[in-house]
Amino acid sequence: MKVKEAVERKPYSKTGRPDRELVAACLEGDSSAWEALIIRYQRLIYSIAVKMGLPSDDAADVFQSICLRLVEKLPTLRNHEKLSSWIITSTRRECWRVAAAARRLHGADLDEMKEMQEVAATGSLADDDHLVLQQQQILREAVDALPDRCRELITLLFYRKDEFKYSDIARRMNMSAASVGPNRARCLEKLRRLLDGKI
Repeated sequence: MKVKEAVERKPYSKTGRPDRELVAACLEGDSSAWEALIIRYQRLIYSIAVKMGLPSDDAADVFQSICLRLVEKLPTLRNHEKLSSWIITSTRRECWRVAAAARRLHGADLDEMKEMQEVAATGSLADDDHLVLQQQQILREAVDALPDRCRELITLLFYRKDEFKYSDIARRMNMSAASVGPNRARCLEKLRRLLDGKI
């Protein structure tokens, strides 16, 4: 399966299947499970690369590398419940590798490279950031699991750079402006229930 084609074909995964079920299906050769798994984790992988300061081309390379590594390593991963943790760690290491290669190519200072490698090896940045990244992924999955209208409303309210007024949202969603607030409250309650005990 071509990873990039799968991601471009479908903007999000609506599957509520847990990782362990998707992994089992992947291992049985189910291409739609691979697609769902890649789509589920694409934003997490890209967000790590962007936070680590990689340009978009390098971030895309990291994404492809992690997807290929996932295909290679999935049969040997012991705890499928900790897949997000494996992806976070692997993505960070790949980002360090790509950044180090770019610095070597552009003649970076050797002391600076050595310092970066030591930080990568010890994982001194990892614990707090790792937890935050896992929580962000749990939130993304919960938003994706919402009914279509709720997911669209939550996305317009909280995931867009531009702030929309209720009248703009009402027009986009074909509802009255007065109903945006009550719908927002209902959707946030559904999201809270999906997140209960997970964050």
